[in-house]
Amino acid sequence: MIAKGEPHFMKYCFALFFTFCLQLTVDAQTYSIEWSEMERSKGKLIYLLPNKVNEFFALRWTGGRLLGSYQVSKHENLKLTGSGRIRLIAEESMANFEGARIIGGKFVVFLSDRREGENHFYMQKYDDALKPVGEPIKLASYSLDRKRAKGWFEVKLSANKKYFGVVWEVPGRKEERDLYGFKIYDNELNLINDGEYPLPFDPDLSVIHSHHISNSGDYFLALTEYQEGEKRTFLRNRLNYKALHIYHITDDGLQDYKLDLEGKRVEAMAMTSDDKGVFTITGIYGKMKESGVSGVFHQRVDLNTEQKLDEGFKEFTEEFIVQGWTDRERKRQERREDRGKEDAQLYNYKMREATILDDGSIVGTMEQYYIQVRTYTDTRSGQSSSTYYYYYNDIIAYKINAEGDFDWVEKVRKYQVSTNDGGPFSSYESFIDNGKVYFIFNDNVRNYNEDGVFSDNDRLYTANYGRRKNAVALAEIDMETGEKERRTFFDRTEIDALAVPKLFDVNYSTGEMILYSIWGRKEKIGVLRFKK
Repeated sequence: MIAKGEPHFMKYCFALFFTFCLQLTVDAQTYSIEWSEMERSKGKLIYLLPNKVNEFFALRWTGGRLLGSYQVSKHENLKLTGSGRIRLIAEESMANFEGARIIGGKFVVFLSDRREGENHFYMQKYDDALKPVGEPIKLASYSLDRKRAKGWFEVKLSANKKYFGVVWEVPGRKEERDLYGFKIYDNELNLINDGEYPLPFDPDLSVIHSHHISNSGDYFLALTEYQEGEKRTFLRNRLNYKALHIYHITDDGLQDYKLDLEGKRVEAMAMTSDDKGVFTITGIYGKMKESGVSGVFHQRVDLNTEQKLDEGFKEFTEEFIVQGWTDRERKRQERREDRGKEDAQLYNYKMREATILDDGSIVGTMEQYYIQVRTYTDTRSGQSSSTYYYYYNDIIAYKINAEGDFDWVEKVRKYQVSTNDGGPFSSYESFIDNGKVYFIFNDNVRNYNEDGVFSDNDRLYTANYGRRKNAVALAEIDMETGEKERRTFFDRTEIDALAVPKLFDVNYSTGEMILYSIWGRKEKIGVLRFKK
């Protein structure tokens, strides 16, 4: 039986399909997308690891929670060419899985093991047949002290993939300071730099943002310092923000760059660097003692001279902030302002990426992300249940030119929400090519007209993951002018699967993006090729 309105909807889907085919023809000179056959999934995909042209690895978890195992498979030209099981043994002891990477063109696995009063970190090499080669190599260790928590390891790679670092953080207990350490290696496992330091601040009044390794093997750490609250509450609250510190560890010792934003606080940030020794910090800032974010900033430092080259701020206009708001939201904000409350603000944005282009300009991207918990209580039984809502909303992108000025700041509207699942089909993947920055994400076909072009109405429909209303969007911003375009790229019915942008991976060295989609227990992998 055909429901009311179904013929129009079928006509609409046919129009979208025709548009998709036409779009691939139009874009054929720029992009080539190739999909694998739909195949039964061999386990839950953790991530994809691109390597050479037409070659990537897939890391999975197979089996149950207790008796499962990590598996790796190798794919060439979208065909399975090898597979193997990850061995979790280090020095004849069971070890913990800490991730996998491509180091020097080879697949490797990282392991850790707490033993004999220390936490040890290893790298296990694998051959082309995905068999372990020799014994795991110990890369780092730190002491386990009762005065501190157990801590953890992370692996960081430089943008040019010539260096990688093992970093660790060990939280202190009570009055004991937090500890952090690092070891930087090149792809031949030569040790470039290392160190271990206690943080210079009370652990309740500081938090580590991120670690960065430059293309020359330099190590940086970003840390936010907070001031004590008026009631001596040791809460790392944005309203108690004091300063952002960037620590650069060199052969000459520890250098502390205190980022001065002229009375502003850093809400989120990213670090990046180029081959010329220019280190860049960029992100979003807010006003001191106020919630919300006010704009974007950047600061560039010459590592060779340790001098600040330039900095810039771009405050969001009210028109930009309320873009996409409903009439009801706008009127509510007007009433707040009439009562003397805060001006319109943006909230909960997370810095996603900062990319330095060949001419020295910078492209930054961020996304609004937050979780809401709603608890319901049964008045008869007294039992409570909670539902977690995961929101992945608008994207903000901006460009800073080589002279340090902001060329543009733009917003890509989207509204994605799911419950009790972490948002596996939400968020986006992006890439830069041919003078444009592109964003790919799941959306709703009702946000587009019959030609597949974004309607750009005030009302934005929530992204839909069902077969009939799902569409994958391709939004683009011209890096020269800041002009935006947006259209449907493909949808669930055309590939018989649902795209998972969180598991896409971009490899600029080969000019490829690996795409992943899933439907039930089956999956399909694709390759989008762009200009390098």
